Amino acid sequence: MTVISLTTRPRIGVPAMSSRSIHGLRYSGSVVANAVLEAIIRAGGQPLMIFPGAEFTDWDLLDGVVLPGGSDIDPARYGQHPEEQLTLTDFSGQDDADARAIHAAESLGLPALLICRGMQLWNVERGGTLIQHWPTDPQEHIDTVHEVRISSESRLARALSGNTTIDVSSYHHQAVGEIGRGLQVVSRAEDGCVEAIEDPEHNIVAVQWHPEDRAQHHPGDKALFDWIVAAAHHHRALAATITHNQEVS
Repeated sequence: MTVISLTTRPRIGVPAMSSRSIHGLRYSGSVVANAVLEAIIRAGGQPLMIFPGAEFTDWDLLDGVVLPGGSDIDPARYGQHPEEQLTLTDFSGQDDADARAIHAAESLGLPALLICRGMQLWNVERGGTLIQHWPTDPQEHIDTVHEVRISSESRLARALSGNTTIDVSSYHHQAVGEIGRGLQVVSRAEDGCVEAIEDPEHNIVAVQWHPEDRAQHHPGDKALFDWIVAAAHHHRALAATITHNQEVS
């Protein structure tokens, strides 16, 4: 008989970023920012790092996904040639590995929080494009804090207890261009930059900013990790109910 414990922390899969050089290691390694892992733990989840160098297939063992930010997506993926200031990932298979996490969340109904590059990749996987270098005038988006406006009807607004204007920690030079199939823009910055996208058919929150930066003390950033862990709890409980009903029928 399959037993799914509802008392343990929900398991949050976190795809790691492969890097050629990591302090303390002789060779390459795969990493996730501590701020992301710590934010998940503080919210009550158990983060499980996923190695990008092998095709992970046990997504059904997870209760949720957090896809962190990172280097630029290969522009060939959305039909463009590379422009200046492009910084690709060290591992050529990184885009494919992260895309598998998104497709798993969609196909299995896993709740997911997609951060910065994660949001951009979702748009690309839906056939959308990216602006390879967003202008810094009139709004700087690299290593700054700025306000965003959020649709009141969005899943994001509900996760933020109804707040429709918040300040966010921003660190990106690329931005969403043409919107992918089925996706809706639910947040923008003052300069028009797309700051969040959603699909009403999926329990996914995708934001351009980095909520992990200030999750320890900023209510809005903390709320997004509280949301993903709560959604993962609900997913686990629902899975347990379905499993129980199948076993007794």
